[in-house]
Amino acid sequence: MENIYPDLNLIDLISEKHLALRKAVGELDGNRLNKTETHILSILERQEPMSISEIGRRIHISRQGTHKSIQGLLAQNMITTTDTKENQRDRNVTITQKGRDYNRQLLEMKLELEQQIVLRLGEEKIAAIKSILNEEWLE
Repeated sequence: MENIYPDLNLIDLISEKHLALRKAVGELDGNRLNKTETHILSILERQEPMSISEIGRRIHISRQGTHKSIQGLLAQNMITTTDTKENQRDRNVTITQKGRDYNRQLLEMKLELEQQIVLRLGEEKIAAIKSILNEEWLE
């Protein structure tokens, strides 16, 4: 098999593959949401409610960027917001059923894409990649 990135170091190689995978998922999804919005929904499904400022810290984007993404998700009825008790300037975010349904559809698309990759690389290589990525090798 030809090496399509012969001169890339590990970090850049992983970045290139990540970008290609995100693009493929976006195309399968019809780019209904951007990657930040899908990331926010994914986090909220695992832990909610969460304040807008906490979401920004978790995904490492600016307050302005977080608010823009939250507004996009609100406009599509993927999330709801409520006032926080601790801080009158911040709001708690909760995922809606529509947001949960979207997450499930997106997961199905990702699993289909994964199966296409398995067909190209084989079960053994995919198991090895997953095993390595699940190890703690960054501090």
